[in-house]
Amino acid sequence: MRVQRLAGWTFALLCCAGIFFLISAEPVVVEPVMKAELKDAPDFTLMMQDGTELSKKDLSGQPLILNFWTSWCPPCVAEVPELNQFSAEYSDIKLIGVNLTKEEYKKENVSGFIEEHQVPFPIALDEEGTMQETFRIFTIPITVIITADGKIYETFFGPVTADQLEKSMDRLLSESSAS
Repeated sequence: MRVQRLAGWTFALLCCAGIFFLISAEPVVVEPVMKAELKDAPDFTLMMQDGTELSKKDLSGQPLILNFWTSWCPPCVAEVPELNQFSAEYSDIKLIGVNLTKEEYKKENVSGFIEEHQVPFPIALDEEGTMQETFRIFTIPITVIITADGKIYETFFGPVTADQLEKSMDRLLSESSAS
């Protein structure tokens, strides 16, 4: 009985020492040998609110930010001031809001939302859900950054901030100018 108790305490002590070691050990940061290759953004055509169409091909040659949203989504509403701020400070970077119009209660809600929140950047209407399907949008808001050569650079799930967009675009532009 005493041997079993001693073995149990020894085991418990070794477990505690192992846990302490794992907690106190410095993490080892390993840099990848090669940077992961970016994937091509899917081909798409945007139906803009003014009735014009823009395709991936039309928008190539410059970085692009696509922000997927609806008017009834509280996180989408929360990020609008951040998107407005980014759009004002970085007017040379193309930011397009893609309203998932198929998910709206009424199409009229979109124009009311844009007016109420003074959205300064262009808005595309995804009335048939084509963009939602093409980009596999399963939650909103989602913001996708596409490189000038049509690769998906970064995706933000949930509300994005102006600071996050700024840092991402700074990295993208510095990497583009370095290559």
